[in-house]
Amino acid sequence: MVDMLRDGQTTGAATAMSPSAVEPAVGVADETSGRTVLRLDQVDKRYPGVHAIKSVSLSVREGQIHALVGQNGAGKSTLVGIAAGSVHADSGTVEIDGESTQSPTPTWCRERGLAIVYQEPALLPDLTVAENMRLGMPVHARPAIGDQIAWAEEILARWSSVASIDARTPVRELRPDARFVVEIARALAERPKVIVLDEPTEHLLPPAVAELFTLIAEHTAAGGAVVYISHRLNEVKQIADTVSVLRDGALVGSFDAEDVTEQDVVNLVVGRELDRTFTRVTGADRIMGEELFAVTDLSGKRFDGIDLTVRAGEIVGFAGVEGQGQRDVLRALGGLGGHSGTVRVGDRTIDPSSPAAALHGGVAYLTHDRHVEGVLSGLSLRENASLSALGRISTAGVVSRMRERKLTGETFRSMRVKAPNDEVDIATLSGGNQQKVVLSRVLLSDSDVILADEPTQGVDIGAREEIYSILRKAAAAGKAIVVLSSSAAELEQLCDRVLVFSRGQIARELVGDDVNEHAIAQAALSATHSREKAGTGTGRVNFWHRMSRSDLTPGAILLIATIILGIIAATQSDTYLTGRNFSLVLPLLATLAFFAIAQQVVMMIGGIDLSVGPLAGLLVVVASFILSAYRTPVGMILGVIVLVVVAAVVGAVNWSLITVVRINPLIATLVTFTALQGLALLMRPLPAGQIDPFFLSYVSGVWGFVPVMAVVAIVVAVVLEYCLFRTTFGIKLRATGSAGPTAERNGVRTRWVTLGAYVGCSVLIVPAAILLMVQSGTGNASIGDSYTLASIGAAVLGGASIFGGRGSFIGAFLGAVLVTQINTVVQFLGLPLYWQQWLLGGLTIVAAAFYSKSRTLTERS
Repeated sequence: MVDMLRDGQTTGAATAMSPSAVEPAVGVADETSGRTVLRLDQVDKRYPGVHAIKSVSLSVREGQIHALVGQNGAGKSTLVGIAAGSVHADSGTVEIDGESTQSPTPTWCRERGLAIVYQEPALLPDLTVAENMRLGMPVHARPAIGDQIAWAEEILARWSSVASIDARTPVRELRPDARFVVEIARALAERPKVIVLDEPTEHLLPPAVAELFTLIAEHTAAGGAVVYISHRLNEVKQIADTVSVLRDGALVGSFDAEDVTEQDVVNLVVGRELDRTFTRVTGADRIMGEELFAVTDLSGKRFDGIDLTVRAGEIVGFAGVEGQGQRDVLRALGGLGGHSGTVRVGDRTIDPSSPAAALHGGVAYLTHDRHVEGVLSGLSLRENASLSALGRISTAGVVSRMRERKLTGETFRSMRVKAPNDEVDIATLSGGNQQKVVLSRVLLSDSDVILADEPTQGVDIGAREEIYSILRKAAAAGKAIVVLSSSAAELEQLCDRVLVFSRGQIARELVGDDVNEHAIAQAALSATHSREKAGTGTGRVNFWHRMSRSDLTPGAILLIATIILGIIAATQSDTYLTGRNFSLVLPLLATLAFFAIAQQVVMMIGGIDLSVGPLAGLLVVVASFILSAYRTPVGMILGVIVLVVVAAVVGAVNWSLITVVRINPLIATLVTFTALQGLALLMRPLPAGQIDPFFLSYVSGVWGFVPVMAVVAIVVAVVLEYCLFRTTFGIKLRATGSAGPTAERNGVRTRWVTLGAYVGCSVLIVPAAILLMVQSGTGNASIGDSYTLASIGAAVLGGASIFGGRGSFIGAFLGAVLVTQINTVVQFLGLPLYWQQWLLGGLTIVAAAFYSKSRTLTERS
């Protein structure tokens, strides 16, 4: 095979190694055995400036593991995204289990038996593990919502020896390895005809990898098929039956795995003969300087008494079984973990209390979780890379675009970043190219010390060697470098010394000839007799821990604040706790509560509706026309239906501006705000018209001193809270706000969920407008204007996130209660009206700070 590849170089790599140019005798996979469960036929995909997939045809047969390999940017993830329906091809056909289509969707693919584990898990951070697992299942295989926790725990029990994960835990609190376990467990639970695994072992620990391979073998033995994408050729050779190679978007060929060596595959991947033999360059071959980085008695939550020195030009490795404290030490030195002790860079003592402080002190940290901590989505490659070098490319705070482009351009070329240009969004790049850009940011900081946490995670063979070379060059330039890697072979190739961790301490130091793969692995395994499970990010939590991270926690805080204010008012005035006072205050509370609940609906998807106030005014004006003539119950019902239709139309207009026209929600609803206000004033320039008194008396009924509409507001809040967590639409609403693109991958039609949210918000303004009619009795166009900001404030007080995915309708109601209580108590205490704003603002800051701090502490723990 290798000889044939060498001969082919004279006629061009692409031609020489095309399927037609390689004889079956030397490795072309036999496509005739077994039933085909996945077929891609002439699939083609272009992006601006990039021909990502070039008329690829590929077949996957039942009972087999079909490996797909290639360099970063070769098109692997794009191809499987097309197969899974998350990427739309320009042309071509996808066939799953005999059914074909040219326009697959995630739901269509899932229902026909294809499951996929993406390189970045398609999990919604604000949903629990159980909710994520259920949402990702085909409709026919989903358990009842009430049974989802027990169902998820049963599936995760298979992984209990390597992962301890509470099904009630929000995914945002899981460590990266635990997220991958959840994603893989969910996909296998579907019992799909074909499962696609895109770099599944990048974040898994060795025990979890072994468990995965066991489950894959069971899946194929039962007649299922696996498409396995990996840069780890030893894994490919270990488990694959067929190997297909992609290069520059084209299929080079498909080969029987037993007929090709790792070297053959490497040569196919890169398109040339690549010598993988590596001569280690150590400190003995370089000139080392004085001690540059020194750590004394460093202690933290999972480590203690760490002493470490690194000389200029030296590369020191961190090794050990995962969970022994090595990553915690590295993150603490990078400013991402609490610690005590002394850290020196050169002759300066620094305090890496934050990433910014560490960077200022000359320490740059490369994260192992680029998706969460490394990549700045929405910014270009140039902006991502130059962020740490702004001081070098600016004068008096003004960035020189010429210097920036030159600096980043040279770095990208040296690292062979594959992208149409430096201005494209980094999110459009493959995972390996994103890793190169994040690494370039670290290098451009020109720090004295570089802390590299899994520097080659998710990159291909060729790029891995390039990163090794870059780190060696940085060391040769006088940098002190610390590398943490789960690969003993990688540490052997890079490091001058290796420190092996056990139970939070340095158990052994390897130097000289002892820095080899066998010795490193042996030291890691013999240095500890106990190991943490993968993904022990949470485990079981007690009641108080769960309450501290609950979306109801802010509401509980507000309730306590409301009671305290009530006690203060009651001690100062005998009329506070009277039926007359409550009969005056509760209608105002009910009005604001409906506004806050309505606002909470759109805030769940990350939007804010500025038009709610003018919409209420418009509805009051419309009512002054249509509810003045009707005096029968049927007439009143018809009038209310008209108001609901008007509100729904306004919600649909907001949705169209945001989703179809793609205007920012704030701008879109501000446009609607102005239009509704103008229309209402056009209809009633001054308050006029009388709303039917019989209708007003009917809707303003009371039970004792409690208005009926106040009770209705409580019922609506409780019902919506239940729906938010116990109905399919509620879970989809939270999923859309948590991570819209990921929700799409899970089959959620976010466009229609967004439509439901904006229409629902507008319809919930109808009862608020009816209460305003009771207050005015006439058509008043501006009566609702003051409620826009008040509704947002109440919802935020109740725990709503402006980014979506989190919030509580009960919390929004209690936010309205607190705002109303503040306004009432200020009057009873005889304080100036500005005290309303002071109290409201102060309590908002205190509540938000407490809630944010408690959630941060929970997530860190």
